[in-house]
Formats: sequence, C-alpha cells, structure tokens
Amino acid sequence: MTVSKRDLWAALAVGAAIALMVTYRHLQVEPREMGALCLDLSQAPFACQPRAALLWLQHWQLWGAGAVVLGIWAFIGAPFWVRAAALALGVIAVLNFNATWGMIGAALGGWAWVEAAARKSAQPRRG
Repeated sequence: MTVSKRDLWAALAVGAAIALMVTYRHLQVEPREMGALCLDLSQAPFACQPRAALLWLQHWQLWGAGAVVLGIWAFIGAPFWVRAAALALGVIAVLNFNATWGMIGAALGGWAWVEAAARKSAQPRRG
C-alpha cells in the first residue's frame, strides 16, 4: 500500500495543528505569569481572550465532545477532511485534558482514515 499525496498532506496538517496547540499551551496557557496576568479579564490584555476561550472549552469538555462528534461522523462515512479533523481534534482534546472523549474521537477518525485508505488501495485498477 502506498501513501497518497492527499494522505501525506493531511498527516502534515494534523501534525501542524497538534504542534501549534502544543506551542500555544506552552507559551500562553501553562505559564503561571499568564494566569496571574489574565486573572481579571476586564483589564487583561487581548492575549488573554483566546486563552480564556481555550480554558472554557477545556472545562466544559467541548474539545473532546467535538472530537467524538467528528469521529462518529468520520466512522459512519464522512468526507476525507472530517477523518483528518477528528484525528487532529482528538489529540488536541487530550492535550487539553479531555482525554477520554479525545481518545475516542481520535481513534474513530484514525480508524476511518486507515479503513478508507485500505479500501481504496484494495480496489482493482483499471487499465
């Protein structure tokens, strides 16, 4: 089985999305200084707004819920981009402490992606 260009680009996009979230968390979410700076959102700099949204999504388990929704959609037959998005959002959910739902979404998205690629490579070639 060969890897298609589409799969390669999607894998790179998934990796880039995960790397961006890891970097953002490292720079904007985890430092204690940012927590102190963002304590009062009414007087905090703009950089605290996306941080607050990320933490709100994390608190209400919406990273993981989104991953599960995309994973189920991918598993029952969604477009290719949904499979990649389910995998990326699932890993991002795990990074944001929504591990159970995130792993389910990532597993369903990854499973659907691999299964679709295997099905495509198993088709007889015409010519």
